[in-house]
Amino acid sequence: MTSPPDAAPAVNSASKQFFTKVGNQLAPLAFLITLCIILSLTSQNFATRDNIKQIAVQAAVVAILACGQTAVILCGNIDLSVGATMAFSGIAAAQMMNLHGWGVWPAVAVALLSGLVLGAINGLVTAYGKIPSFIVTLGTMGIWVGFGGIISHSQNVSNQASGFDVFGYGEFLGSKTRDGLPYAIIIMFGTALLVHMALSRTSWGRGIYAIGGNREAARLSGIRINKQLITVFTLSGLLAGIAAVVNISRASVATKEAGLGLELDAVAATVVGGTSLFGGQGGIPGTIVGAFLIYTIRNGLALMGKGPDEQRVIIGMVVILAVLWDRFGPGKKRATN
Repeated sequence: MTSPPDAAPAVNSASKQFFTKVGNQLAPLAFLITLCIILSLTSQNFATRDNIKQIAVQAAVVAILACGQTAVILCGNIDLSVGATMAFSGIAAAQMMNLHGWGVWPAVAVALLSGLVLGAINGLVTAYGKIPSFIVTLGTMGIWVGFGGIISHSQNVSNQASGFDVFGYGEFLGSKTRDGLPYAIIIMFGTALLVHMALSRTSWGRGIYAIGGNREAARLSGIRINKQLITVFTLSGLLAGIAAVVNISRASVATKEAGLGLELDAVAATVVGGTSLFGGQGGIPGTIVGAFLIYTIRNGLALMGKGPDEQRVIIGMVVILAVLWDRFGPGKKRATN
């Protein structure tokens, strides 16, 4: 029996897509491993237990933000307000503890609800206002920071509830004489796993990829575009609320500037991790690797005596190279169709 005439091209296309997907996931991981080897050989302080733990905990907040950013970018949008959403959510939770004496879990609920509501607003305006998400979230970024300053009276908010610091400094099975696994890392991986399962194993996730791959085809196939947009921005806001809990727990204070620049780190982690800015291609595993890669670079530069300005230059160059790879490498066909 002979195969249909178009069977071979179909198989070749499927194989190409598979290897492209695997390559996008493995490339940042290979770069991360290579970078770690180089830094271990060139800096005696890099491969220490405390330094590795520090990198992981520092990457946790951005990795959580980047999980939401990944879902947004996969459907062909972007959320520039995640840092501001995180800052506002942290201030809202901190004020409940500071002014009203709320306990740990009610404060956590406030942070998550605040992020969810702000994210839903972004989604509603983007979907029904027919405004590019870049413009919407650029505007709400300023609004959320402004509201955060208003409710905090432009002051740092401290006096957290007893035990709230466990999210940032606590360690599972840790003690004074034994290192444990930081809860910040557990929260990060738990969040990443749930979002990964939602994107890869549900009809909702398949819809996100379909919208990013071909919006018109997704609409004609019956996918409710507006509903999907609202849910991804709501998810991004919810994860910003989770990131806020970890962040203010570590900082022991909430400020309106807490998320300044983190939206760019979240985008950087997502893009460096292999998610295409053109939508429809990428995933959470690569994003987590991207977040660790970004903070490993920062850590390595700091060990070499490079300040924040030099770090921003290098990170910016890495992001541009990642986008160029996406544009002229595997993403070339997507960008030109």
